[in-house]
Amino acid sequence: MKRINLRDVPDETYKRLVDCAEANRQSLNAFVVDRLEEVTKTANLTAYLALYEPPAGTGISVEDAVAALHAGRREEE
Repeated sequence: MKRINLRDVPDETYKRLVDCAEANRQSLNAFVVDRLEEVTKTANLTAYLALYEPPAGTGISVEDAVAALHAGRREEE
């Protein structure tokens, strides 16, 4: 595993990270690593959507959600 040192993290951002880590019963390091993993999975939206599995039992597919999003945007225009 690689090590990353972060510099110039704003005080308020650091405080929010610490608070979130505590709320999730995680160390700050574990919380930040989990968030970084999420970012790398979602940074490429096309790849993320290809891997995304909707919550079970909703009956809503990714295609349904995308269609609803597009319809909502058209209504805003």
